[in-house]
Amino acid sequence: MLKLKNHQKTLLLICSFGLIFRLLGLINTTLSGDFAYHWHMAGGIITKGIYPLLGPAASMDNSFHLGPLYYYLLAIPYFFGKGNYHAAIIFFSLLSTFSIFVFYYVCQNWFTVPQSLKMTALYAFSSYMIAVQSFPWNPYILPAFIIFSLYCIVQSLKGKYIFVTLLFLCFSILLQAHATTLFLLPVFAILLPIRKIPLRFYAAGLVVFLLFLAPWIFTDLTTNFSQTRAGLAIFQAGKTEQCSFLNYIVNHGHGERCFSQIRNSLFISRIFTMSLFNTQNILIVFLALFTIIILLLQTDLLQRKLIFSWIVIPTVFFLFYSSNVYLHYFLILIPMPFFLFVLLLEKLNKLGKLGQKISTAIFFALIIFNIGSYLFSLQTPRG
Repeated sequence: MLKLKNHQKTLLLICSFGLIFRLLGLINTTLSGDFAYHWHMAGGIITKGIYPLLGPAASMDNSFHLGPLYYYLLAIPYFFGKGNYHAAIIFFSLLSTFSIFVFYYVCQNWFTVPQSLKMTALYAFSSYMIAVQSFPWNPYILPAFIIFSLYCIVQSLKGKYIFVTLLFLCFSILLQAHATTLFLLPVFAILLPIRKIPLRFYAAGLVVFLLFLAPWIFTDLTTNFSQTRAGLAIFQAGKTEQCSFLNYIVNHGHGERCFSQIRNSLFISRIFTMSLFNTQNILIVFLALFTIIILLLQTDLLQRKLIFSWIVIPTVFFLFYSSNVYLHYFLILIPMPFFLFVLLLEKLNKLGKLGQKISTAIFFALIIFNIGSYLFSLQTPRG
């Protein structure tokens, strides 16, 4: 009989409850909006043999389309569920729960076992993450596949270079889920042992990447690079708007084309506060921004390479983006909020027994708050 160690039992418990909470999305998810349209496209693949060459239109510009891979991914639960849309909720709940399990082993590359378990619990029980990962929508698969990508990087660091090919596959899926994933390309390059990886693994990975992106590339080539031109146009300066700075700060510039540098910086903090505290309160967002800066300067060298590059590089790219912006664009920063918060708790642990008690109390209070917040949100239909 297999005997599990204590940390493995804890991990199994976290994953089990993580799955249960995500499956609760069956209660309040309705087939409407983008979900209904995407489900219809998946149905066309299964029932009519209609194979789309382009995926969902980008929210930033409807003339720019992502790759179609999300539709084909959604076709899997459509097939097994025989058209019942609840199958999609179950499918993505299982996928995201598997990412919880993988996340723990990713964390262990940079953090201790107790730290890794805390980070995994925060990711598993985050009210925002549960809501995101129990709803079928293309940007919402980003956290899971980012974690799978991190796992491939960790295995590559250990000399298992076959995972480089799988990393290219994950990146192709990410890029077809949301275009902001492109901002992570230099981050992955920094983390990978680029010079040690044999060229054949890069070649195999590139073939896989292009193969899964082939429908989008074909469409782009046969329509006079319409998708490339639409994508580049997104980064051109948007029209000037007259904005009240006070109203802008209070509303976080949601969807506005003004003060983009300040707006985007606030959104980076906002993904932290939503992931951890399920709030967009402006005071907490500013406090989070200040705390992020302090912690980035105080992390260990090995951890700093991971966290610093993952936060700073996308931030720099977002400074050049002035079109409409929404919170899900910043899902590419997951799982950094959980890394930094646990490192903050570790600083309390170093203050003696009182600090350890405070740290433990904050951690469990946050878990309970997030679970309660998500359960309360089930009253509101989603679609």
